[in-house]
Amino acid sequence: MKKKKILIVPIFIPHQGCPYRCVFCSQVDITGARSKTDQNHVLEVLKTYLGQDFNSTRSSKCEVAFYGGSFTGLPMDRQQILLSVIKPFIESGRVDSIRVSTHPLFIDSERLDLIKICGVKTVELGVQSTNAQVLEESGRPCSREELIKSISLIKKHNLNLGLQLMLGLPGDNEKRFQKSVMDVISMKPNFVRLYPTLVLRHTALYSMYKKGLYHPWSLKRTISALKNAILLFKMASIPIIRVGVQPDRSLKENLVAGPFHPSTRYLVDCQISLDLMIEKILSLTSLPHKIIFKVPKNLISVYVGNKRENISYIKDRFGFKDVSLVGEEYCSGIKLVA
Repeated sequence: MKKKKILIVPIFIPHQGCPYRCVFCSQVDITGARSKTDQNHVLEVLKTYLGQDFNSTRSSKCEVAFYGGSFTGLPMDRQQILLSVIKPFIESGRVDSIRVSTHPLFIDSERLDLIKICGVKTVELGVQSTNAQVLEESGRPCSREELIKSISLIKKHNLNLGLQLMLGLPGDNEKRFQKSVMDVISMKPNFVRLYPTLVLRHTALYSMYKKGLYHPWSLKRTISALKNAILLFKMASIPIIRVGVQPDRSLKENLVAGPFHPSTRYLVDCQISLDLMIEKILSLTSLPHKIIFKVPKNLISVYVGNKRENISYIKDRFGFKDVSLVGEEYCSGIKLVA
């Protein structure tokens, strides 16, 4: 049975509620949102997604999501005002839930009590890294002890927990990123997001980049590190709901350097699929002239690879004259038909 899709209604509060300025952060340039979010803005966004009369028919669940700032860092009365706009829609069934994104340092029982009463069901924390040096060089204060305390409070309030990680931050490397992944797995979130570090205008990271003090990871290096992370999260049965920043005009206009690709997750899945095909081939005692793989029908593209790179690689490495893929409707994995 297919899972019911969720309609996400995004409301951006760039930088609002957060007194910190991490070196990588420029929420205005990422989201394109420049005005202060108020009740009228929330209503206008709801109209865009639910229709002018707020009564559009929908077959999916609907969740309002506050992104871009640290929601629980806003003054308590402002949190309540923004959430109170949505609460009637929850009571009438037009909206199913609310999620907020925030900094781990802005979590306590009083804040969680408030947002839960107002309909919030999910809290996402920007962890970014669990390495103290990486966090220090990135201008993001938060000790491991403070993070664990915040996570414990969120779980105690029976709220869904999402954790966000970044790779390629100042001071980061593959070993440190993998340790952050393992640390997050041990925290048992309901889901995670993974974001490669990008250099954007109007950030401290941009100044560091211009001075030669920061060198962004290549796309190849990023894909390799993400591949290992995704496999680890999969083994732990933790869903990854996003890989890479959502491409839009504002981001493209302000992107200076870094491993940006509009389909980062697709590139990673292609690499994982290539590894699976190579593993099957290496299990053969002798190599035929041609080879056939049976794969899930909806995953043929990731096995073929971006620009058919997987097929070309296998042909070149193993000397096959022909590599074919057969999509099967009810196939759960990859099968080799030599």
